Amino acid sequence: MHWVNVAIILCIGNFIAWMVALYVKDAVSGLLGHVIFSTLGAFIAGYLSLLVLPNYGTAGMIPAAFTGGGLLLYLVRFRKWNWQKESP
Repeated sequence: MHWVNVAIILCIGNFIAWMVALYVKDAVSGLLGHVIFSTLGAFIAGYLSLLVLPNYGTAGMIPAAFTGGGLLLYLVRFRKWNWQKESP
């Protein structure tokens, strides 16, 4: 992965975290979690898009990074997981 792609993904992840922090209005400690998870999701999706669709390059990586960053942030931070087993 080229260093420009890494810089683009970092910017996308931070942009997603900033937009979510504006919308949610939570504590500053939550912003760090937003940045970590959105950037991680953007890296995973951007890297996978470059592997799966190499002909699209950066133009295909940008929408994938936005989608991956937002999806991972939603799944980790906002989804209420119910891990308790139901009793019969």
